Amino acid sequence: MPGFIYGIARQIWDGRGIGGNMTTSEAPGRAEFVAICSILMATVALSIDIMLPALGDMAGDLGIEDSNQRQWIITTLFAGLTIGQVLFGPLSDGIGRRPAITLGIGVFVAGSILCALATSFEAMMLGRVVQGFGAAGPRIVTVALIRDRFAGTEMARIMSLIMGLFIMVPVLAPVVGQGLLFLMPWRGLFGVLAAVCLGGGLWLLLRQPETLAARRSLRPRVLLAALVEVLRGPRPMAYTLAGGCCYGALMGYINSSQQLFQDLYRVGDLYAVIFGASAAFISAAALTNSRLVRNVAMERVCVVAVAAMVTWSLLFLAALPTLGSPPPLWAWMAFNCPVLFLLGLTFGNFNAIALRDLSHVAGLASAVVASLNTALSLVIAAWIGLGFDMTTRPVVVGYAMFGALALGLMLLPEMRAPRRPR
Repeated sequence: MPGFIYGIARQIWDGRGIGGNMTTSEAPGRAEFVAICSILMATVALSIDIMLPALGDMAGDLGIEDSNQRQWIITTLFAGLTIGQVLFGPLSDGIGRRPAITLGIGVFVAGSILCALATSFEAMMLGRVVQGFGAAGPRIVTVALIRDRFAGTEMARIMSLIMGLFIMVPVLAPVVGQGLLFLMPWRGLFGVLAAVCLGGGLWLLLRQPETLAARRSLRPRVLLAALVEVLRGPRPMAYTLAGGCCYGALMGYINSSQQLFQDLYRVGDLYAVIFGASAAFISAAALTNSRLVRNVAMERVCVVAVAAMVTWSLLFLAALPTLGSPPPLWAWMAFNCPVLFLLGLTFGNFNAIALRDLSHVAGLASAVVASLNTALSLVIAAWIGLGFDMTTRPVVVGYAMFGALALGLMLLPEMRAPRRPR
């Protein structure tokens, strides 16, 4: 009996399904593939947004006195994610996509247990770093898995569909988290996170065969050569860093959102509903982008969207003296929702552009792109979040400043490109 169970487990691990060989033709259809990838990639978003309504309770129980310090419960997750992405990308090129994702899920569950048992702020930070490290497995390797099956504009469409689904997490997770807090203490939320992640991993193992065609050597010399190839591409690096700027500005808002809505605007339990309604604009934009890139170049979508975001942010900054401090909640929502929509148009494209010509090192390329993106966004988000001063200005300045930097980065390769003869 143990041997029989081991045989089934070995078949699932190797991507052969239950009872035989699972071939590429037996891979899940596009809709199911998008659903699997959405759950796996939503691990990070869920780990952030389901916790937002609980930050106040967590701060009180863990003895966090500085109100801005509670943002580290979010930020340290990204610190672990940044480190983990460096490992899991190359590892997936060497051992396969499925084993790497499974390993990451195991680490994530261990981190969730550490967080649930934490009795001090330092223990919580350790657990969140471990959680983030493990989340890098499903987050970054899933991108490589997508790149194995799709490329270019088609990859951008798939990524936009996936982001359109998993970005629904910020819409629903705070409401779900708020509801769960009526049924359980905040520690129980980490059990919910572990269960969702395990469910997504099991779905992957049962339905999605291995997509890595040829495994690469994990020798340092081979990895270094591939790393140099990724870093030397001006366009991939420009769009990687531009994506980090835009995502960092978004994360700065998310880090500040609980204080912004509950402490500044005093919306109380409506925070989860208002935050979710705002996040719906990102989801709508991602779904719009999946259709838009059929007829419009991905680079143009990104440039126009970011330029519009910077312009809108500067106009709002100019209007702040007239609107008052803080501006009315309706004015803040009228400003912020279009910004979130414009940002949502870009995220699926940034990855697709950066990885477009790197299919032969997709795992490592995904790791490098995601690590640089996450590291930059982590610094930007911390700068914006820790600068929160009970006004909306730090968030708006973050949108304008780092949007402008992203715009410059995207235009740089075009300016350096040789002019075509007339």
